[in-house]
Parts: sequence; C-alpha cells; structure tokens
Amino acid sequence: MSMGLIASRYAKALLKLVDETGNGERVVQQVQVLQDALGAVPELRRAVDDLQAVTPDQKTALFETVLSGGDTSSGIMAPELRSFIGLLGRNGRIGEIRLIFNSFISEYYKSRGIVRGRLVFPSEEGATRDGKALEERIRDMIESRSGKKLLLKTEVDESLIGGFLLEVEDQLLDASVSHQLDLIRKQFIERNRRIV
Repeated sequence: MSMGLIASRYAKALLKLVDETGNGERVVQQVQVLQDALGAVPELRRAVDDLQAVTPDQKTALFETVLSGGDTSSGIMAPELRSFIGLLGRNGRIGEIRLIFNSFISEYYKSRGIVRGRLVFPSEEGATRDGKALEERIRDMIESRSGKKLLLKTEVDESLIGGFLLEVEDQLLDASVSHQLDLIRKQFIERNRRIV
C-alpha cells in the first residue's frame, strides 16, 4: 500500500476523532507546531525516524516537550493527539508522521471550507505599509471566486528585491521584481538567439 494512501487513512481517522470530540482547532494548531518543529529541527526528525533507539513513549515525550516549549510539567498535548501518536507508535507508523500530519492539516481545512495561503513581502516595512491593503484585496478575490474562507499567513523574505509572492494551496503567483527581471533576461536571450 502506498505511503500517501496510508497517510490519508490515518489523517481521516484523526479528523473523525477531532470532529467527534469538538477539539479540532486545538489539535490542528498542535499538529502544525509539531510539523514546523520536525521541519526545522533535524535532531527531532532523526529521533522520530529512529525505530530502534527511541521508543514510541519517548517520541511522545519529545512531542510534548516541543508543544510545551521545554516545560514538560504542563501536559498541554491534546488527549486526542496523544492517543493518536500512541496509535502510530503501536502500529509502527510513527516514521510516516510528517506525511500523516501534512495530510491531516489539509483534510482538516478542506473539511471546514478553508483554503490556506502564504503572502511573502521583501521587508517588514513593505508588509506593514502595503501588505494590509493587498492582503484584503487578495482575500476578497479568492473568497469570492472559490466560495471558501482564506487563511493567509504573511511572511518576510529579504532575498526578494520588491513585489510579493502569493502561494494559495498548490498555486504560486510570483510578482517579485527579481522574477520580473529574470523574465526580461530570458526574453532578451531568446531574442538574441533569433538574431544570430
């Protein structure tokens, strides 16, 4: 059976569980925090992927530490998430947790009629000065066309010269100055090839 199909089945099981308990928003936020940590901290990723040296209970404790910001006495992990991670450990599927989490996040928002997006500006100043108006225009356009609510995250990437990047679901609009310059450069090269 393919990993994508396995991840989808586990994600749908977790979605069904949080729909029954009504704790979906808390669980999806915690899953996103864990997903971000797994992407950013290679040591955590290696510990989770290690099937021999790190037990499933130790992996759950690692996740608890991530969610609590290092304060392991707070016990803030949602009970649904704790039992789900335990199920993955017992079934030998903890190594696929990143794929399962990603699938769960997508399924959760799709079931709520929400599309996710990311708006990237070249500077903090541009994000605050120009960003709010642009963000509202984008939100209105996407919500009116799709009939779904847009959850838009704003970021800053100083490697952009100017303009912005907009990513919604699996589509990317690159309106950055560097991209425009690259297009002009390619057109110039193509025209020069035709002349020669």
